[in-house]
Amino acid sequence: MNFLYARAWYSKALALFNLKNQIGSEKTFERALEAFDTILEVNPENSVAWQYRGNILRYLDRPEEALQAFNRALDFDPDNVSSRYLKGITLGYLNLPEQALEAFEGVLTRDEKHTGALYYSGLALKQLSRNEEALEAFTRTAEFNPENLKAWYYRGTILSVLGKNEEALEAYGKTLTLEPSYTGAWEGKAKAHLALGRSREALRACEKALELEPSSAEAWETQGRILKNLGRKEEALSAFEKNLILEPRNIKNRLEKGRLLKELGRPEEALSAFENALELDNSLIEAETGKGKALLALGRYQKALDTFRNILEVDPSSPEGWEGSGSCYLALGKLSVALQAYEKALSFGAENSGILCGLGEVYYKLEDYSRALEIFKKALKLDSENLFALNGKGNSLCKLGKYREAAEAYETLLELDYESLPARYNRGVALSQLKHQEKSFDEVLESQFQTAFKKYVELSRESLDEEIKDENWKYRGFAFAELGEYNEALKAFDNATKRDSENPFPLICKGITLICLRKYEEALETLNNAEKVIYSATEAEKPTNSRRNKEIEILSPIKKKYRLGTLRNAKGLALDALGRYPDALDAFESARKLSKNEKITCSGKGLVFAHCEEWEKTLKAFDEILALDPQDTQASIMKAFSLIRLQEFEKAITVLKELTTDGINSGLSACLLGFAYFKLEDFERAIEAYRKAIDVNPKDFHARNGLAELYFRLGNNRGALKELEASIAEAPENAFSRNLKGRVELEEQLCEDALESFRRALTLDTENRRLLLWDSYARYIYAEISLEENSARFRHMLLAAAGKLEKTAILQRSQDNEFKAYALYFLGLFYCRAHWFQKAADKLDECLRLEAPAEVKKPAALLLNNIRTGPLRPAWWEWWLDAKTNRLLKRMSFGLILLFIFSLLLSHPAASTLPIISWPAFYTNYIFSLIGHVS
Repeated sequence: MNFLYARAWYSKALALFNLKNQIGSEKTFERALEAFDTILEVNPENSVAWQYRGNILRYLDRPEEALQAFNRALDFDPDNVSSRYLKGITLGYLNLPEQALEAFEGVLTRDEKHTGALYYSGLALKQLSRNEEALEAFTRTAEFNPENLKAWYYRGTILSVLGKNEEALEAYGKTLTLEPSYTGAWEGKAKAHLALGRSREALRACEKALELEPSSAEAWETQGRILKNLGRKEEALSAFEKNLILEPRNIKNRLEKGRLLKELGRPEEALSAFENALELDNSLIEAETGKGKALLALGRYQKALDTFRNILEVDPSSPEGWEGSGSCYLALGKLSVALQAYEKALSFGAENSGILCGLGEVYYKLEDYSRALEIFKKALKLDSENLFALNGKGNSLCKLGKYREAAEAYETLLELDYESLPARYNRGVALSQLKHQEKSFDEVLESQFQTAFKKYVELSRESLDEEIKDENWKYRGFAFAELGEYNEALKAFDNATKRDSENPFPLICKGITLICLRKYEEALETLNNAEKVIYSATEAEKPTNSRRNKEIEILSPIKKKYRLGTLRNAKGLALDALGRYPDALDAFESARKLSKNEKITCSGKGLVFAHCEEWEKTLKAFDEILALDPQDTQASIMKAFSLIRLQEFEKAITVLKELTTDGINSGLSACLLGFAYFKLEDFERAIEAYRKAIDVNPKDFHARNGLAELYFRLGNNRGALKELEASIAEAPENAFSRNLKGRVELEEQLCEDALESFRRALTLDTENRRLLLWDSYARYIYAEISLEENSARFRHMLLAAAGKLEKTAILQRSQDNEFKAYALYFLGLFYCRAHWFQKAADKLDECLRLEAPAEVKKPAALLLNNIRTGPLRPAWWEWWLDAKTNRLLKRMSFGLILLFIFSLLLSHPAASTLPIISWPAFYTNYIFSLIGHVS
């Protein structure tokens, strides 16, 4: 009876468990456990009771106690198959596969067709990497129970591990027949297809797996490998990044991410990926190698060398370590050491195309051009598509005077990489019999890069071959443009256009050059002509001049798309500069659809939105750039600028503090940081940031203006004036600096100086109505402080100030009611002080009819009331006009007026005068770098 009672509790608990009622099932299992404990107290040798007790403890997640219970059951009944089976499952749960396997073998000895024991013994064998035995176990399970889909699934995984992928696909097919939405089977199928070289089938299977389970880390990894195999590297990178979100400690995929970033030409991000992998496991040689190569690509040669030395300390025979060291020594100009390193790399491993390229470059720099050519040819036998080897071969042939063969080498390179502008450049050099060697285009080698172009421009004039000269004009244009000599570049591209009118490329370059020269209308016309040429170009080769057998370049769809993308980006910049913002946005959007380089198009759109003061859209545009390249400093700064304009100061500070910049970018980010802290009233940090900006660039008048305004706010007028004088010395045409200087001088009661400052500010910015208010107010204060109230000069000064406000006709045109109300109030006050009471009353009455703030309406109403009751109560005017009495109250009144003006007029240079209009120059130069630099 007690046994039935206990089993009833057990059955109820099991039912609740299956209904996922965790709390109810736990309580009921506890009741069942108490019931079986009662039975065991009476009959401690009841093996079935011990079996039930063990299973209850297993459900209660107390596996160690469950294991003891199953052992007691087997002590009393060694043939209790169920207890032995449950013991095996518990041991598996405790990650003790060998002991679990022993338990399952005990079950199978007594019942060879026990499918549960067969299945779980297969899992244990799989965990122990005894794959052949695991395969047999899963096969037998499927034979005895063909409906066991997991048996088919694991059979497939084991077959894949054993390299039997066709059989694995059959097993996965059986699984999916039983359960079409089984994600693991789709993943397994994708891996099997990939192993068989069927990438497209693999991708379809993997996409199905992700459709069923988007959070499957393994599926994202598999998709990354498939896409990489298909050459879709950006998509592959995205897949691996999604895997790492789910599995942040997956070292293997961090390495894969680093390799992809390096292949995509994003060494800074690649470096970060390899360093992250090393944080997880600092003994990874592959991660160290990737880190070294990334540092090398970034031009950080000494750090790269240190990294490769670390590899060699661990493994002195590492070919990768020696190859990397050789590349570092080569970059550092230590040619003999580089030669030894490359030779050691070859001695420790099989011949490698990359190592041979490094070795060839060493011989080239040692001026042993014949040996260099021999090594480059050897590298090309191992890898016929090695671009570096092709370029090295061309360079060596040039040095040996074999220019035709060199040109062929560059042509072969261009067939492999159409957008390889260095190859086009070097081809021009080869045809012009120029000395050239390839260099990395980065900041470290900028001076050498400049020297190479200057040498090219110098030597290109010596070319006498007419056909070469035609091509050379284009490359001379590139050289001049990179040197910043845009007028000379324009002449070069103009010559190239005249000699080959059917080729749109020189026209595009000419248009970009005109943008750099700020000739935007002419640039737009040129780019439109280039677009017409592109669309009218034929797909067939034909001579452009009967006297010269010169061939027009075939405009394939790829070439056409690339050139149109470049052209429309340039058009976008020109239209933006002309203030044709909707047309500029259309141009950038069109470029986005044509070009793979979304950074240029997003940057252009961001600048347009900034000029339109659409800061939400500006923010979105630069966020898109940062999604593509989180290290883009310009985009980060513009994002912070947008956040500031949106009054999101804390967010702006977060962005700016994460920046690691140098030079002008460091100064600009510090200036913005100072403004953001200022708006948050964190004055100490604001001062620190502004001073940093000035230290970086002492000519930064924006930072000086910001610091001056901060000092003014804190009452440090002398400090403010010192910064403003330095600011004005750097930017005499900046109206804000002079206006702020006038405000400080006014507070110091230097009224004449203030009047001069406001006069200069108005001269520089005639449209700024707030400057007019400041000027009028300064005249009023000057009159009150410096002149006798009843004097003719006093009246003249006040009427002159009022006349300035009247004469500009601002009041008639302005839609700014707040500004209009302040101006009318001042006019009323000025006329009142000049004893023109009727005119004062008219102005104050007009002020009160406007929808204006109470801060101005209240004193206007009070003054109007006193004017209208003045003849009956002259004592008020006697009080007001008496300069010898009530001085404290009068000063308080002046202070109130000053407060009114400050609340309306205060602005800040960092928010209002940052030169974002000059930023298109940065992106214009970037376009040039994409189409004409040496790399």
